[in-house]
Amino acid sequence: MRGLVRISRIFKKYYVTTLKSIVNFTAPGFYNYEEAVKALNSLQTNTAFIKELEKKDRHSHDSEIKKFEETIKFLERSGVSLEKLDELSVIHVSGTKGKGSTCAFCESILHHHGYKTGFYSSPHLVAVRERIRINGQPLSQSDFAKYFWNIYNSLLELRKSNNDMPSYFKFLTVMAFYVFLSEKVDVAIVEVGIGGEYDCTNILRQVSTVGITSLGIDHTNVLGNTIEEIAWQKAGIMKPGSITFTVDEQPKAALKVLKQRASEKKSTLLIAPPLASYDWSSFKSEFGMVANVQFVNASLAIQLANAWICQHTTGIHQLAGAALTTKDGTGSEEWLPVSPTFPISSSMALGLKFCTWPGRNQIINDGLIHFFLDGAHTSESLWLCADWFIQNSQAIAKQDIPYRVLVFNCTGNRDPRALLLPLLNCGFQLVIFCPNSVTTSVDSSSDQANYMTSVTQQLEKCRSTQDVWHELQEENVKNRSSAFNGLQPLYVPNNLPINFHDSCNSFKSKAEVKLFPCMSDTLAYLKKKTEDEACKSHILVTGSLHLVGTASSVLDPDLTLATPQLSGGIGISPFSSTDVMGSCTS
Repeated sequence: MRGLVRISRIFKKYYVTTLKSIVNFTAPGFYNYEEAVKALNSLQTNTAFIKELEKKDRHSHDSEIKKFEETIKFLERSGVSLEKLDELSVIHVSGTKGKGSTCAFCESILHHHGYKTGFYSSPHLVAVRERIRINGQPLSQSDFAKYFWNIYNSLLELRKSNNDMPSYFKFLTVMAFYVFLSEKVDVAIVEVGIGGEYDCTNILRQVSTVGITSLGIDHTNVLGNTIEEIAWQKAGIMKPGSITFTVDEQPKAALKVLKQRASEKKSTLLIAPPLASYDWSSFKSEFGMVANVQFVNASLAIQLANAWICQHTTGIHQLAGAALTTKDGTGSEEWLPVSPTFPISSSMALGLKFCTWPGRNQIINDGLIHFFLDGAHTSESLWLCADWFIQNSQAIAKQDIPYRVLVFNCTGNRDPRALLLPLLNCGFQLVIFCPNSVTTSVDSSSDQANYMTSVTQQLEKCRSTQDVWHELQEENVKNRSSAFNGLQPLYVPNNLPINFHDSCNSFKSKAEVKLFPCMSDTLAYLKKKTEDEACKSHILVTGSLHLVGTASSVLDPDLTLATPQLSGGIGISPFSSTDVMGSCTS
């Protein structure tokens, strides 16, 4: 009898242990990655969050504070207090353009210095795991599932009602902080989602280093209709005692607001100098044909990384020697000090050289086809995208005449006319409009699943964008044919290569226009057309980072084809093995 009791107790202990293992999701295969993605997709997405904001007064401070408090509530329910979050060393970055690239450069630099890094970004291209990275690598499927279910079940258990769960982005933000603390990273590079002041990443209270990338007009229904309103929001991540860096190409009105906000928040604001102005004497450096905007982002990243290293190693920010010069040299009241340059260390140089950030100024060679992928989605960024495409397309083609194709989509309330105008005279013979969908079906466990709009709604949006393109083409052709009245084309890039006009049919006639229901169909058509006609094709995919993500899901599902962003534009190799340190350790 005693033996049976003992066996019963052993079985009960084994059962309880197994049950705990299942609840904590340490049992392999019980809750897999696909189920985690399915559960995540069931939450309100970031798009729905934006739509909810649009229905309310964006200046309602009380409603924004309530959302802030919700983020803190979910963080604490996950087991992380604000005091615990204060222990996380963070570089926080906001802006309209280049946030992700700047963060990626910064993370790569710090990782090459030997620090254990965490990196939180959005959106993802192919897999949601990309949003949370350790040492530059996305979480593995097993690690993502483990952390996801631990947090998700804690929130389910503590919820007060069925709707008492965070939105998609808010959940991932809480999860990122949880992961970074659990993994004991030395530094976390955190990219703001939308805005800054009221973004849920801004529950961070102890931030010593802040970055603000190039500002422009975007998310107007959430952030405001003017550059001043947007700058106010973006500057909201400044913290007392922090040092904030921004780029040297900001609109004057934005700089004025940034300066005012820095004063209010007691943060030191500096401008990052041009990339070429640093001391590269220990390296053979040649600045080539990488998009100039990446040079701006790289310099900002250098300043952020160097400031954090100084703070981390000495406990203070070393700002001695900052040149108090104005952005435009006029001595106007909008002047801002320019951060000092310093010798570039080998760790910094290698961090820049070997940084990869797919979907931004990325070129994929697939036989006869060169795919040009860029997630530009604002008017300003599409001007830059157009110039980048033209220069690189001509450089690759040389004397050949490639078949140039535009695959485009824009989402939300963005003005398609403003986004298409920069692309009008890039020499496209074919223009395809396509929703941000890999296929026409929706898989609930897919990283690309989108429940916010139906296929029909997405196609209607594409048709209306297509109509805008037709209107722009008609206006452009009319202007070109009306030479007698001195009308000029709507837009011709200033730096077109020699003979580029002659190689592009669209400068002489209107491009063919098509619409496809998904990216898989689009790429299948283009590959067959290229093979049948045995022609070299240059295909630009742009207008939406989500659209670029669907293309990457087909072309490069494991994101293994991304090449270092600056390796083709800056030839970096040391003259000697001697490491030249940055300014804080020189």
